[in-house]
Amino acid sequence: MTNYTNDDLYQMLLHRLRKDKKGSVNAEEFETFLRWRNIDHFNKQFQFEGASKLNHESLRPFIQYHDVTAVVQEAATETYYVDLTTPSLSFAFAHEINAWWSTSSIVWSTLIEVDLVSHAEHNARLNNAITSPTATNPIGYIDSTKLRLSGVTTGYILLDYYKYPNDPYFDYYTDASGNITYISAAISPYTLQTGEIARDGSVAPTAVTTSSVELEWGDQDAINILDMIVSDVSIALSDPESFQASLLERKENVSS
Repeated sequence: MTNYTNDDLYQMLLHRLRKDKKGSVNAEEFETFLRWRNIDHFNKQFQFEGASKLNHESLRPFIQYHDVTAVVQEAATETYYVDLTTPSLSFAFAHEINAWWSTSSIVWSTLIEVDLVSHAEHNARLNNAITSPTATNPIGYIDSTKLRLSGVTTGYILLDYYKYPNDPYFDYYTDASGNITYISAAISPYTLQTGEIARDGSVAPTAVTTSSVELEWGDQDAINILDMIVSDVSIALSDPESFQASLLERKENVSS
């Protein structure tokens, strides 16, 4: 379950480094490290995808099930494919899991699994009388932006895949004393008071609608990401004691 907000992680960082809320580690710096470690943690976790139940649970927020997109023909090559970019897919495609072919986009009673292969294997299968693709045994391979298909020419592909994590954003305002206050969805829209300035430069009495985007990770992974950020910020602040402490914490992380 995800309970920690970006602000929770920011406050934990400040407390661990014994810093205040007036810019010693400002929100933009924290957000930069958060964005980096968000995708870095995804890449590291994916190296061990399926290795354990814990790893599977960690990556579960990013699994998209049966995202439907139509099979189309590429005029130049007269081959068939589905587009793996948005808006054809609902989210930014990261890694495939399974693909299924269907005659209907809404009735899935007669799904046929598409055998996902490498480009080299795809070419070999096309020229093999035994393993060549058919309408009941289609194959496909993924290039940079398309799932290229053989054996089917119409219908729909239902794709199971991992999407990339959403890019986190830390929206806030500063008060007259320079303290940073996070604008979460829970308090949005927030009406700025005298002396308060929003991240986009708005001032009182503007009602600010937040642009904050929270991490999608569960709490355990969010804390692991925080430990990495503590290391990053400790190096930036030339704080060797905090850096060493963060390394000890990271060694104890059970999913890293």
